[in-house]
Amino acid sequence: MIDFEWYRSFISIYKYRSVSEAARARILTQPAMSQHLAALEAEIGEDLFIRAPRKVIPTEKGKELYTRIVPLIESLEAASLQLKMSASSPDALPVVKIGSPVEYFTEQALERIKDAGIRCYSQFGIASVLLEKIQNDEIDIAITTQRLQLPRVEYTVIEEEEEFVLTVPPSFEMTPSEDIEDFLYNQRWISYGLELPIIRRFWRQHFKKRPEIQPHHVLPNLQTLLKAIQHHMGISLLPRYLIQEALREKKVKIELEHLAVKNQIFLAYKLKHRDHPVIQKTIRSLKKEEVEK
Repeated sequence: MIDFEWYRSFISIYKYRSVSEAARARILTQPAMSQHLAALEAEIGEDLFIRAPRKVIPTEKGKELYTRIVPLIESLEAASLQLKMSASSPDALPVVKIGSPVEYFTEQALERIKDAGIRCYSQFGIASVLLEKIQNDEIDIAITTQRLQLPRVEYTVIEEEEEFVLTVPPSFEMTPSEDIEDFLYNQRWISYGLELPIIRRFWRQHFKKRPEIQPHHVLPNLQTLLKAIQHHMGISLLPRYLIQEALREKKVKIELEHLAVKNQIFLAYKLKHRDHPVIQKTIRSLKKEEVEK
């Protein structure tokens, strides 16, 4: 008779392509993980992996088994979670763990989830970190500007056209006769990463090349960038929603508005949560869709 834990170990080995890595992820010893795999292979009657130096490679039978059992196990886990929720106190709101860039969560998401009927545990970070947390089940939903091809992760669009505009101090003056690219190249740029994430896209979209500039300041998030611009420390590209109050108070202004860069924002979640009632209700709230009370 097949032990359910054998399937869990098999899925972990398939995901990590390594018995030792899978054992660490499941907090088991490597011999125990190897025994689970050997027992499952004996029960099925075929090898599920080809052993190679420092990794294992799924056989065709291994790929077939993975495709068949993962949806079933995820469905069982979702059903168990729903039963657990229904058995708890009716006054205890369910917890949803949301990962997001800090500025988007503060300025946009927070108001949308206030009536979602959940307790929110939030974490902040960049897209690559948040998507890794999704894969490791550290968060339930990630708000991200990247749509990476990850196993068992699904995406839905939350914002079709988040717009980044060139944001400068009120005293900033352009030289009309100067070439725009040369003029911008010689400015003090502020970025939230050495890789110039939004600035790089801006340069490629409008000047058809990679920007050969060094940021004058590298700051941890967009809200700090906005404060730095207000202190005349340089210029940057910021989302329009973030600068509205500063624009009204004339602490910053927009230059070259016609050169705005548009960005899609996604919600990422595990496929096993596709039918999870609380997580899907939270997603609808974040997308500003009508939800049932």
